[in-house]
Amino acid sequence: MVVVGIIMFVIAAVSILLGIMQLLEKGPLLNNAWLYADEEQRRTMNKRPYYIQSGIVFVMIGIQFMMLGFFALTKMKVFLILQFTVIGIMVITAVVSAVVIEKKQKKKVE
Repeated sequence: MVVVGIIMFVIAAVSILLGIMQLLEKGPLLNNAWLYADEEQRRTMNKRPYYIQSGIVFVMIGIQFMMLGFFALTKMKVFLILQFTVIGIMVITAVVSAVVIEKKQKKKVE
């Protein structure tokens, strides 16, 4: 299980690094809104809120994998509970931020 724990920590490190890069608005924008946008939308899109949204989610994914790594090494169920808590918070954060971004964009158009 040590190998599994190490793999989880490596995935966590990569996810947190991606999240930090997204929060600093460096590198490609890894967000569905950007990936599915056509050329015209990409030219006019305010990317900042999407970078922030992606950054927060990637950091939370990293924390979730870190909790899995700790569980793999210690077998303490508290890490599973924390992992599922982080997943719940992550899903809520992603949905709420998507709604907020959409409302702000609609308000700009009107």
